[in-house]
Amino acid sequence: MRNWLKVLILVYYPVSLAQEKEGEIRHALSHKYNLDYRLNYFDKMIFKIDINSEVDNFYIPKLNYTDNKRSIFSPDEKLKLRFSFDYKFLGISYSFSPDFIPELNNQRANTKTLDLSFKFFYSDRLRQEVTYKKVKGFTLRNPDDQNPIEVFDDLEINTIGGKIFYITNKNFSYRAYESQTERQIKSAGSFMPSLTYFINNLYTNNPNSFEQNLERIKSVDFILQLGYMYNYVINKTWFATGGLHPGIGFHDSKNYYTNNKESVVFDNKIKWNYNLDLNFSLGYNQENFFSGIRVNYKNYQYDSKVAADIMNSKFNTVLFIGYRFNEVKSVKKVFEKIENKFGI
Repeated sequence: MRNWLKVLILVYYPVSLAQEKEGEIRHALSHKYNLDYRLNYFDKMIFKIDINSEVDNFYIPKLNYTDNKRSIFSPDEKLKLRFSFDYKFLGISYSFSPDFIPELNNQRANTKTLDLSFKFFYSDRLRQEVTYKKVKGFTLRNPDDQNPIEVFDDLEINTIGGKIFYITNKNFSYRAYESQTERQIKSAGSFMPSLTYFINNLYTNNPNSFEQNLERIKSVDFILQLGYMYNYVINKTWFATGGLHPGIGFHDSKNYYTNNKESVVFDNKIKWNYNLDLNFSLGYNQENFFSGIRVNYKNYQYDSKVAADIMNSKFNTVLFIGYRFNEVKSVKKVFEKIENKFGI
């Protein structure tokens, strides 16, 4: 019996490896990339958990709380827990701040957060991201010494938006950096032109501005960036990624006030938006297990600060761990039908 088992193992594994290699070759040929640079886990379902410190700090000038007329609203510095699922062209994630994760700073409001994202590839190099974010509970800080001034548990910001970008180098793997559905086998980089768009809605607890009650700020942004990213393969298990994304766009906002129970709408002028995104990551890969750390910085500046407005800058660190599981046949059939129909 044991001899038969050994024979089966010796027969099965070479056949299995040959089929896997054949599938990788077909995938590379259909998407026209070099197998020496990229390894795609097209037959794996990837589950990932990460803890991140993403904090949204909103700068709102012309609110009469500080001497220099520049106020900073920030949520409490809670760590977020995020669950992600990636398979073939689709990526879905859900993020929240559970009560069992401690706050990084207890001198802040009782912030509650919710993040949802939906990401997919139209083709091998054209990617679309859609996100929704809700943050409620902010602390007003003095911009000079960062000390808390007042807590606004009812202040809420809702953000919905998206990003579409194109990877110019077919041998560069953005998936290896972002979702670990691929591995970069040989170092490569790529320019990545992108269009980002989002709408912010801020609902206040009537902070006083211009002797009126500011109730709401609505802003719309469109941003064009010409970024560049590079995956550096250190060895068979370690890799690093760096990215620089400068851009320009325009920003439009409206302020909604109440003055003696009458509604007043103040239209801000359209402003130019100068922005910069920076990325860095260090990752570890085995055949199925992976982990790593990512650091991201985003800064958005406007050419005019004449009224109450939303200006967001953020810095965050992400620690992630995940595993690549074999695909489920029933799910595979559904995804293959979509791929064949739309040519993904």
